Amino acid sequence: MRWQHLWWSLCISLCAALPAQAADKLRVVATIPDLADMATAIAGDAIEVTVLAKGSSNMHAVTARPSHLVAMHKADVFVQVGLSLESSFVPSLLESCGNARVQPGAKGFINVSEGWAALDVPQELSRKDGDVHPHGNPHMNLDPLAGEYMAKRIYEGLLLNLPQEKARLEARYADYTKRLAEAKQRWQRAAKEWKERRVVSYHSDYDYVVRAWGLTSLGNIEEKPGIAPTPNHLAALTAKLKAQPPVVALVAPWSNNTTVARVAEASSCAVCELPSRCDADGRLSSWIDMMDELHARLAKAFGTPWPPEAGTK
Repeated sequence: MRWQHLWWSLCISLCAALPAQAADKLRVVATIPDLADMATAIAGDAIEVTVLAKGSSNMHAVTARPSHLVAMHKADVFVQVGLSLESSFVPSLLESCGNARVQPGAKGFINVSEGWAALDVPQELSRKDGDVHPHGNPHMNLDPLAGEYMAKRIYEGLLLNLPQEKARLEARYADYTKRLAEAKQRWQRAAKEWKERRVVSYHSDYDYVVRAWGLTSLGNIEEKPGIAPTPNHLAALTAKLKAQPPVVALVAPWSNNTTVARVAEASSCAVCELPSRCDADGRLSSWIDMMDELHARLAKAFGTPWPPEAGTK
């Protein structure tokens, strides 16, 4: 629209008029708090990080804001999940920010999902199938086994932009990967009793968790991604859940709605609201903390111990 074009043009003009910032820190923009946390864990005070989307947001409904455009215009590095997770706001920011440093292909562009083997890659694309992601399920930040992959992509990108900090980045990255390995062992111990536990999800947010720990998915409350369920779909799903108790419904903060409550009441399934990103409630400031909380809530829903006993495998 014409007014939107004028608004973006005004923002760019304002960006150009801003005073230059001291170049003592690398300016990093991350789409979600998870990526900001990993970047900070690896680079420490060598970087200054701005986050675009809040931890509790529905990523498919985030819109670009003037403050986002200003941050992107000034950024040295841009970090995204990719897989179309940020498709509602990132393309317009990249197009309008006037910053060659953070464009795809530049050394300041980091896509943590590059090369990742995503779930649910569609064989064909059709809008009749709902909000389909052409490269597969984009919620890789919720895969408990993906921490090392995302951290490595961020480390490599930061090292390319901070070659003078190589020794510090290497040491901090080694420390972080050690903490990731310890956390993964903790989650594996907790999940050893969860194999084939039955779950239903509102959206496809937690499909990677389902795969990682061998849970059995009975389907989604959404009839198709991004499309509200029809009464017929809900009736059929409720009957399926009632026939295979016990079932736990996995929902994100944004999707724990009245539809979920109705399905849970009709089928007697338990509702388990899980964090979907860091800082979803103001206290889960790191990706590891967020995933610890996710596993703690699953353990409570399944009636298994948390924290897991240290000696078990």
